[in-house]
Amino acid sequence: MMKTINEPVSVEARFDEEGTVTPTAFTWQGRTYPISDVGRRWTETDGPHRLYHCLVMTPTGETFELCLETSTLQWRIVRAWERPKMV
Repeated sequence: MMKTINEPVSVEARFDEEGTVTPTAFTWQGRTYPISDVGRRWTETDGPHRLYHCLVMTPTGETFELCLETSTLQWRIVRAWERPKMV
């Protein structure tokens, strides 16, 4: 199930030689989530603002959409997907 969150979040990230940003961990609601995989990435323009989005997965299988507002360098957690439950 997908949940819309849209809250500020602290993100640790690295930049490669081409300037691509790759999140490596984020802290949300007092908990730090290591990132094990980065999936789809895309950019959007919101007026004068450029938004960089990426889907990330934690080692426990949780998936989140993170968004970087490039003019302010502020990150937000946009959405979260619960990991599938095993029955």
